[in-house]
Amino acid sequence: MSVYHTLIPALPALPVSLEQLKELPISVLQLERRLGMLPEQDQQLLQRALRLFQRERIGDETCSDRDEVQHWERELAEVALPPLRAVLVENLEWRSLIAAQRYRLAGQYEGTGFQGYGERIWIVRRDWQQPDFGLGRHYPWLTESLTQLKQGRSVALEQQILSRLWCRLHMLEQAHPFSLTAVAAYRLRWSIAEYRLRWQAEAAQQHFSQLVDRALTEVLQDSGVDRAIEADQ
Repeated sequence: MSVYHTLIPALPALPVSLEQLKELPISVLQLERRLGMLPEQDQQLLQRALRLFQRERIGDETCSDRDEVQHWERELAEVALPPLRAVLVENLEWRSLIAAQRYRLAGQYEGTGFQGYGERIWIVRRDWQQPDFGLGRHYPWLTESLTQLKQGRSVALEQQILSRLWCRLHMLEQAHPFSLTAVAAYRLRWSIAEYRLRWQAEAAQQHFSQLVDRALTEVLQDSGVDRAIEADQ
């Protein structure tokens, strides 16, 4: 029996849909402890996949976009699992297209210098002025994502991207049972789950703080009115 037949039943199920997620079924310490039964080479591959999957730049903040894209290319070349690599590539392509839209909205009028990942980036540079970069047939969601960015609905856009990735990873996990590919797909879904729950908690805290500030402002305003009435009397 392979190590995957022992490990995968020990990983508690994540929901099929990201929208069904309420809490993490396993802590990061418990997860890493169980993943520790994998061979060193497999653990290194998981760490590489996680680095490629990060939604926020971690490390040298002075790294240029070009340097980062070249780093992605080197890292991807070391992912020896084609199905997993395909999902990682897709994620980087999506992120590059969103970044292109953000740069354009920020006032970058020429696309020749844009650095992104994917075999269609040359089309993005060529058709920079088109709302969908001429790629609407391949990425029909580009029109909607542009509208969301213009309206400041980046949270909704992020949610949609995460949901698409969650579904792709779940399908990958189901298509390759009891394999390193399945373990990697689970680990990446767990990272999405942790990110989303942390993000929601931060948003909830911010909303609570806004409510408290609003309530305090109203109390102070009411107190001011009361003092004005007392002064008139």
